[in-house]
Order: sequence, then C-alpha cells, then structure tokens
Amino acid sequence: MVANTFTYDIQQAGYAFDQYDLKGEASYPLFLNEFRTYLWRDQVGLEGGGAAPTISVKNQSIHTDLFVSVVGNSSEFAYLIGVVKPKKVKSFFGLGKIKEVRWVTIYLTEKPRDVERAFNLFFNMQLEELNSNLNALPIFLEQKATPKKC
Repeated sequence: MVANTFTYDIQQAGYAFDQYDLKGEASYPLFLNEFRTYLWRDQVGLEGGGAAPTISVKNQSIHTDLFVSVVGNSSEFAYLIGVVKPKKVKSFFGLGKIKEVRWVTIYLTEKPRDVERAFNLFFNMQLEELNSNLNALPIFLEQKATPKKC
C-alpha cells in the first residue's frame, strides 16, 4: 500500500495562472491554520485577469487535488471548493474511444465549515463521504482541467 503524501501550494490574487508558491508537505492541522489565517477578504476580487486566491492540496498517490478559492468581493464572497481528479471520458463529442483526462468540478458554498469538513475528509481519505458532501453543494463549474505547469 502506498502512503498518502499531501503537499500544498498557494496562489495569491493576480498571480499568473501557472504561478504559485510551493509550500511543501501538508497535514489537516496545517491546512486548517492556513485556511483560517489566509486573508480571503483582502484578496477576493483582486484577480485583475490573473488567478484567484487559492490554497491547493495534492495527494499524488491518488492523483487528486482539492482546492479552495473565493469569488465575489470584500464585502460579500463565497468559497469555491474544487476537486481535480482523473476521469474517463469519450473523445470526439462522446463518440470516440474512452480516455482518461484530468477533470475539475468546483462547488460553491458560503460556509467555511463546508470547506473545513471537505479537507478533513480528504486528508483522512474518506473519499466517498467527501464526494457525497460535495455533491450536496451547488456546482459552480465542471470541465476538463487545464494542466498546471511546474
């Protein structure tokens, strides 16, 4: 059995979409501290054509990322919880061969506790419960993921 190693990175508002600060190994307590102390209200709405403020956690052993970002402005914003994972899709408008792609689904919530719960489940590898909890939230966006450049 492969050990689950989590790493994380942070994008500040306005960074280029392929720019982020690598932070190293992650744990749930470390994520919780980053999430609770991150200046979301100061960063939201400052994208200026670049990336939104985001904390992203990766589990390389299952090729899945979970991230939190925000949308709105400093007086009213919501959290976006995104999952990027492998998904089998049919190519050529659904008529071709099945291939595996990186797929992103982003959910919307106004509650910080939804974010904290999602990441707790992710770090504890309770992926079915994570999917169930996220599927109870409204979908903000769903599409093939754009590869992140290292």
